[in-house]
This record gives sequence, C-alpha cells and structure tokens, in this order.
Amino acid sequence: MFVGDSISSNQWGSMVCLLHNAVKGSNITSRTDKSTSTVTFQDYDVSIIVFNSHYLVDIENETVGRVLKLGSLKNGGVWKEMDVLVFNTWLWWYRRGDQQPWDYVEVEGKIVKDVDRMVAFREGLNTWAKWVSSDVDPVSSYNAFKGMDCTHWCVAGVLDSWNHLLYARLVEYIHIQQI
Repeated sequence: MFVGDSISSNQWGSMVCLLHNAVKGSNITSRTDKSTSTVTFQDYDVSIIVFNSHYLVDIENETVGRVLKLGSLKNGGVWKEMDVLVFNTWLWWYRRGDQQPWDYVEVEGKIVKDVDRMVAFREGLNTWAKWVSSDVDPVSSYNAFKGMDCTHWCVAGVLDSWNHLLYARLVEYIHIQQI
C-alpha cells in the first residue's frame, strides 16, 4: 500500500504499470472508493493499493471548522493490515490560503489558527513514527518512507526507478524473512 499525497499516487500508478507489463494477459480488476484505489492481479492474489492521505495525520471537521490534528492518526487501522507500506508526505504541508484544506491546527491539545509549517511537519511525522513503532509489526510488514524527493514527473523515469529500488528491497526483505 502506498500512503500519502500525489507523489504516492503517481508511484502507485507507476508500480501498477510495471507489474501490468510484467504479467501481460493476467486477470486484473480495479476498484476506487473515497480514499483508496486498488488494482488486483487476480492470478497472483496481489493487490496494489494507494491511500490518499496528504498529511498522514487527520483533518477533522469540528465546531470551529476544519482542524489539522497533528497528534491524531485514525487511518492507521486500515494501513497496519498491509504486507508492504510505502509512505510519503511533504508537498501539501506548506500550502496556505485556498490551497490549505484546514482552518485550524491542533498541537499538544490546543487549537490555534496556524503554526510554523516545519514545526507542524515535524509533529505530524513524530505522530506517524510513534504509530509505526507501536502498530506495525516489522516481522510481517515492510515499511518505507520517502519524502521531499523529486516531485511528480519532473525527470522521466524517477518513479519507475524508485519502484525498481523498492522491488530490490522487497526481494531482500523476503529473502531475510525466509532465513
């Protein structure tokens, strides 16, 4: 499962294309709902999923408005069931005005109008890291994080290269698990 912003979505798309090309003629289904898109290679019982979560932490509607909750990660229950997790976040953290999808920020239990974006990013990553440490089993799941890399399609093949590197790490991980 790829989790994160549009870079995660693009990396997911790249992985789906790479796999589709490798298993031409395979029975493939796809499904999209509110936060996820899934492509399943039925002949291999393998699903590639992307979960759209720009900040990894939660944005909730409250009486004051939309609140970015730097200490809350409610979607983790969906994520922790996956065999492979690839996280990415950064591009949306610096947005302001109409491009900012929240009205307030909750940090350390206090709701404020705004905070320094690097402080917010660090707090959000700390929440994510604590979740990974407490909820992801390193024996049964492979976890990777990439952030602030080359964005989208700025250089041809970057996402495909990331996926080749991810594939190599997964093969190594599986080999180590079998020892």
